[in-house]
Amino acid sequence: MTRKETVRFFSILTLVYFLAPAVSAHAEEVDFSCMSYRVWGKSHVSDKYNSYDIVVQNQCPGAVFWAMCIERIDPETNKIAETHKPTGHVVEGKKARVNLNLYKDKDLTKFRNRFQEFYVDVGYSLSNSPVAQCHAAQCEREKRSLRKEIRANESAWESAENELAAKVKNECPDTGWDSVISQECEQKTRAAGSAEVEQFAARDLELREQMAAIDPEKCRIRSGELAD
Repeated sequence: MTRKETVRFFSILTLVYFLAPAVSAHAEEVDFSCMSYRVWGKSHVSDKYNSYDIVVQNQCPGAVFWAMCIERIDPETNKIAETHKPTGHVVEGKKARVNLNLYKDKDLTKFRNRFQEFYVDVGYSLSNSPVAQCHAAQCEREKRSLRKEIRANESAWESAENELAAKVKNECPDTGWDSVISQECEQKTRAAGSAEVEQFAARDLELREQMAAIDPEKCRIRSGELAD
């Protein structure tokens, strides 16, 4: 190879070297706005759990691979109880579904039992290597102070309800000879104390709305509803 040919060869090699990353980066910049997912709460199917479907829909021209990070949060400790990472693919115009059942707190004597909560993130790829992000740990750190306020409010809520129940028992004893009078007394007493008790329910809702406002794109949490 002559000197001139050698210089030309290395010039071409250098050009390819600098172009390769640009071509690779361009190839990875895929617009997945034609992909979407939704979380559907299903009708009540059990007194033990709430059922949800995470539905991925493909409106792209071709098959797309997907991956999820689903993190369940224990309703008592607010820690990550388990993590699921299902994967799959869905062709154009079709949907894929992942079903999730969220159970109650196992402690049946706990005041205001709640169903489990969960975070979900979905990632897409044209190859069989999609990546979903897991955000629960970071999100729960940001929500820590609000979680403490919710727990304190629940404790006060429980005390208020116990005091009202004790008042009903003292003021409206069941004599057995006229249950109608006893029932009327209980209704009247509970109605008089309902405003104080309901303020805790309103505060619970307010605090949960504040939690929902924390990075709703990444930190949206599902369920956590009060169990019957």
